Amino acid sequence: MAFPDWVMLDPYVFRDGPFSDDDPTAAIGHNSRGDKVGVRFLLRAPPEPSSIFLDWEAGTGDCDDFSVVAAHRDAVLFQMGCLVSLGSSNAYKAFDYLLYRAAGAGGSSPSLDLLAPFGGSVDELKARMEADGLIRLTNQHLRRLKCLDIGVLCRDGEEFAVAELQITRSEVGPELHVLRSSTSSRKWELKRPPITPANGGSLDLEKFLWDWDADTVIPFGSYLCWVDYCLGIIFCDMFDENPQLHYLEFPADVRGACFGGCCQAVGVTNGVMKLVSLVPDDGLIAENYTPESGFTIVCWTLRIDEMDKMVWEKDAVLKSDYLWSMLKPDFLWPLDEFPFITTNRFPRVQFPLISIDDSSVIYLVLAQNGRVEEAGYNYDETWLLAIDMSKMTLKMSFPYIEDEMGDPSPEMLAFAEDKFWRFEPFLAADFSRHFNLRCPRHVEVWLQTFGPAERTPIRRHLCEEVFVVLKGKGILVLKYTGQPREIPVFQNSIFMVPVNDPHQVVYVGFILVGCAIYIKVWNSDEHEVRICSSIY
Repeated sequence: MAFPDWVMLDPYVFRDGPFSDDDPTAAIGHNSRGDKVGVRFLLRAPPEPSSIFLDWEAGTGDCDDFSVVAAHRDAVLFQMGCLVSLGSSNAYKAFDYLLYRAAGAGGSSPSLDLLAPFGGSVDELKARMEADGLIRLTNQHLRRLKCLDIGVLCRDGEEFAVAELQITRSEVGPELHVLRSSTSSRKWELKRPPITPANGGSLDLEKFLWDWDADTVIPFGSYLCWVDYCLGIIFCDMFDENPQLHYLEFPADVRGACFGGCCQAVGVTNGVMKLVSLVPDDGLIAENYTPESGFTIVCWTLRIDEMDKMVWEKDAVLKSDYLWSMLKPDFLWPLDEFPFITTNRFPRVQFPLISIDDSSVIYLVLAQNGRVEEAGYNYDETWLLAIDMSKMTLKMSFPYIEDEMGDPSPEMLAFAEDKFWRFEPFLAADFSRHFNLRCPRHVEVWLQTFGPAERTPIRRHLCEEVFVVLKGKGILVLKYTGQPREIPVFQNSIFMVPVNDPHQVVYVGFILVGCAIYIKVWNSDEHEVRICSSIY
């Protein structure tokens, strides 16, 4: 079994369980109430998103929620919210943070550990209630409800830091709450770091504290970076005993001309920070972009110049007209599955994401007007696009929410409804490459017989797939770039489909266009073709 090097983690959490004992991604832990909690993942290579599954039998209350917050290296940080009884009729929405580690020490299985309580234990909350008669809800508490301001950072070995940065409009200034594994107590520490411009100069602190509203937190080297998509980035070295906050503005072209994560993204590719922005041609802030609203996709790279200053360097530009021209049937695979772009369907692009392993590739969400069904649920037809900004080409597309859902399960109905009303950005994460997989968990071998004009469904797997032609002859068609390359296959031929590459066994004369491997087997002698496939 092999997993992709990185994933687009879908923030939607599916309720599931109990988990199979042989699931290599599953981990079990407990929250502060003592509830048993299990987490597992279904991992797929982008642009297909990866899914989170939760086993929380006791989490049936209206206020019991579970969210993915951040990820770095082998770690994924989750936030659990639940009501805590504080006596008589009083209750308080408390938060637990659980840290998932894909790779345990000594080659062990994944773990799910409860971190020290942030904001006080249940006993401490009860003591405050008895002393003051109430617990005030602060603005920061409300921001935690939205999983804002907190991130995780890992470095060599199992060392990690989790931090929340509170920016308040007060004379107190920024408050940095840090939990580091290297401290003996593993408790939260409060620090009050100064904030200064990253490249020197002055900063109107009063105005900055008033305007700042972080959208996400990104790990970068030894830094956690708090990102306000309308302003810029705050860098903080999390392993410095006396941390400081360094503020870097976004380029003037994109600063303030955005609608949060709907049209901008910051990411790190091979140690380099990137920024991608959908910039409206008319300068008006928009939540999404359609063929009628001209815009430009602009990519920037953070560099250090000869004066040792941090600067944004523009390195790729793609106009919206060219983007829409890409979305034609002959660019896509499979040909008959991609939705045609029509103005009466109001297509729109949103939520850019930057590839972790290829600095030239970005991902976009393409949605078209949804359906309001008699069954009472709503959904948009939604595709995920992988675009190579250096070659100005569409690499791949994936049908995320399809036009015809058939007869979906209640869980899929809840998923589609949630996405219709509250679509959230995907989380780029590479914990998938850190699992301790020393040997295949299982081997599956099957035998299939094909007659003339037969084909398999289009498939791809999170494993290598090896084919052996036992009888007959045909053609193996490989399509990466340019024209397809046809390779004859015949009895005793052996060929392999790499992990997660779309593939299909079809008859001769059917050539699909796309960045993938396609397999065509035919029968010129009117004899059957028999293929043996081994999956491991």
